[in-house]
Amino acid sequence: MKESTDKNIPAVQLINVSKTYEGTPPVNALANISMSVSKGEFVGIIGASGSGKSTLLHVIGTLTRPTGGSVLIDGLETSGLTDQELSGVRSRYVGFIFQDFFLLPGFTAQENVENGLLYTDFPAADRKERAREILDRVGLSHRVNHLPNEMSGGEQQRVAVARALVHEPEFVLADEPTGNLDSKNTAAVLDLLIGLNIDGTTVILITHDQDVARESARRITFKDGRIDDSLENQSA
Repeated sequence: MKESTDKNIPAVQLINVSKTYEGTPPVNALANISMSVSKGEFVGIIGASGSGKSTLLHVIGTLTRPTGGSVLIDGLETSGLTDQELSGVRSRYVGFIFQDFFLLPGFTAQENVENGLLYTDFPAADRKERAREILDRVGLSHRVNHLPNEMSGGEQQRVAVARALVHEPEFVLADEPTGNLDSKNTAAVLDLLIGLNIDGTTVILITHDQDVARESARRITFKDGRIDDSLENQSA
């Protein structure tokens, strides 16, 4: 699986993507979604609860297969890939940041970040040094040996950001990354994401919070499983 070096190829592209959950009646979570995110962009995906943005997160991150349409990651069509191949796509191309930090409680910050390299071909002997480098990048060089319960919520989220970045993904997919943080830590995490984007990291931020979304350079609003064309592609 070779990474494309062509900057004109989008980091993510969705073409006529739909997702229907069977039931009585069926739930059309996504309906004919076409969108793309260029390499180096900072895009905010906005929507209320039930708008389809969580399903979009899972589809973009290849955690859920769409019912129809195409999902391309760095130009790679993912619809025909096996589960094992999709796992490989995620481990190479996608860095996940969630509202809940999902840090392992008995592991230090460094060890939690090292876990982000478990399913990659990154040399085991170099993982410790790599984890320390990324923790330094997010301002936590003084916390490498601390456990999650010894850190603030903002620090734990920065560890989660470091874990998402440690394998140098094509893009970071952040799902409500400030949802469990107070205003001070929210600002700190957003400043971190903005800084990472300035340094060249592609960021896709999914949120219901308009104030958080305003930090993105381009915003796409979801409503009832569709892109709201009247509000699509707003620039900051």
